Amino acid sequence: MTTKILDSIKKDFGDGIIVTANNIIERKNTIIPVSPAIDAILNGGIPEGSTVTLTGQPKCGKTLTCLTFAVNAQKPEYGGRNIYYLNIEGRIKARDLEGIPGLNKDKFMIIGSEQGNILTGEKFLQIADRLINTEPGCVIIVDSYSSLCTETELTSDMDKMQRADGPKLISKFCRKVAQAVAVNKVILIGITHLMANPGNGYAEWKEKSGNSIGYQVDVKLKAKYHKPWTLTQDGAIIGQEVIWTAPVTALGAPNGECTSFIRYGQGIDKYKEIIELAVSAGLIEKAGSWYTLSFLSDEKNKFQGTEKIRTFLLENPEAFKKLDDEIKKMLGLKTNA
Repeated sequence: MTTKILDSIKKDFGDGIIVTANNIIERKNTIIPVSPAIDAILNGGIPEGSTVTLTGQPKCGKTLTCLTFAVNAQKPEYGGRNIYYLNIEGRIKARDLEGIPGLNKDKFMIIGSEQGNILTGEKFLQIADRLINTEPGCVIIVDSYSSLCTETELTSDMDKMQRADGPKLISKFCRKVAQAVAVNKVILIGITHLMANPGNGYAEWKEKSGNSIGYQVDVKLKAKYHKPWTLTQDGAIIGQEVIWTAPVTALGAPNGECTSFIRYGQGIDKYKEIIELAVSAGLIEKAGSWYTLSFLSDEKNKFQGTEKIRTFLLENPEAFKKLDDEIKKMLGLKTNA
């Protein structure tokens, strides 16, 4: 009886709409890395077919982290994907794009307003909806959900202080694309803002985008705080350290925490991150300012200061890969291998 019912359902609604639990378990999805430190708390990275949000206070590196992920997604081993960047805030700069090593600018499409054609929030999300349904495997970056301005807001006078209806628009968008993102193996990344809401004698930081995204999200990264990064206590600032938490993950346990390093003009410094992970894992011995990289060979490769060992890894990509592979193995991170 059950077989007859299932056959009739498949005939009327589609042969592939009913699968067993084993089919879901055995289904292979490409996992795309973000950076060594962030991958460690995501148990490998971000799988295709995921909805992702990055949130945090201003200037904590949300956009730059998305751009770094875009570089990885463009690599042939991760699908050679096209990237569509919804420039809702209108603030992406040449400096931002030029400062990300390896970004294929021909496969990085920026969608934004032009003179005489200011896109409303509805139009931005209609474009995202069309891409999700027509280009399987692509990566869409929405920068940001919090800045979406609906047609009602955009066309009303400044003295009309109606309640912002952006969250309702986002809610409809989330419902509409939920199935297509997974089925078409799209990666939808949205940036949201944290806003200070004063009350009860203190300012509480709230996420500005509504609650609907939270129900759909597969991976969520939240920047707890960030601080200047210097090589010495009184040295010049070369970047910033970002402390990320992962309240939601698709591949492992949630609520992990890591420190990611952003180097100005170069994006996320994967070499610095791998050094810190290797020291923690015992693959690099650290004594004061000296680092001994004995893991790679019988020779004792000694370096004074992180910059010198970083230069060695930069100039020897095979050494970096061997170290990266061993860390992933030790941490049990999921990979495509």
